Amino acid sequence: MRKDIVITNQNIYNFVEEKAARLSSQLYRTIKKSPKDRGYFAMIVGSSCSGKSLVLIKLSELLSTKSKSQNFIFCQPLVDRQDILKDTIRSRTKESITATSFSTKAEIENIFHDYDIIAVDEVQLIPHGLQSFFLRELHLFLDRGGFFVCAGLDYNSLGGEFIFPALLKTRAHRVHHLQSLCSMCGKPADRFDQRLVNGKPANVNMPDFAGPTDTITYEPRCSDCLIIQK
Repeated sequence: MRKDIVITNQNIYNFVEEKAARLSSQLYRTIKKSPKDRGYFAMIVGSSCSGKSLVLIKLSELLSTKSKSQNFIFCQPLVDRQDILKDTIRSRTKESITATSFSTKAEIENIFHDYDIIAVDEVQLIPHGLQSFFLRELHLFLDRGGFFVCAGLDYNSLGGEFIFPALLKTRAHRVHHLQSLCSMCGKPADRFDQRLVNGKPANVNMPDFAGPTDTITYEPRCSDCLIIQK
């Protein structure tokens, strides 16, 4: 793709939507054919705007319409960020579903003990103080034969790994890597997010978990177009 072509949000959405629909259908089929007594853990990772949340939204719709008798929940950590709504999983395509936000060990325990199918979005934002307990409950849930799927960023804006997603990837039975399009050149982008402050590349010393605001934005980049501002 030529450098002078402008990559719009619609270009990106068109690129990721079909792949999100395909993966959600694949996950649904895996759920349906999985033995009841054998746990399964699938993880979805990728850069921003790669369709991670959209996969979960479409999976929720499939379960709601085709498997009404199955006991499932969609959830995410409760965080103070304007781009992540309480009790809602929302895609950048503007599609959304009702979800459960959790912030305590008791809430995590209830989730893992009350459902057979659990989906968690934004796993990179689970607070450090809850991660060990979350992992313990996940292991017990899988031992009981539960189906678990989670989604999140696995790399920060500098290309370094987020620790908890990196750990979860070692536990997953299957890791699905989604791609977006580089907002600069249009090449596939599956790892890097360019953090911009007032439209300019952010300094490397900013915190890893600085969420989008009126001045801070993120966009997918390939390795050639990522700018590290020291």
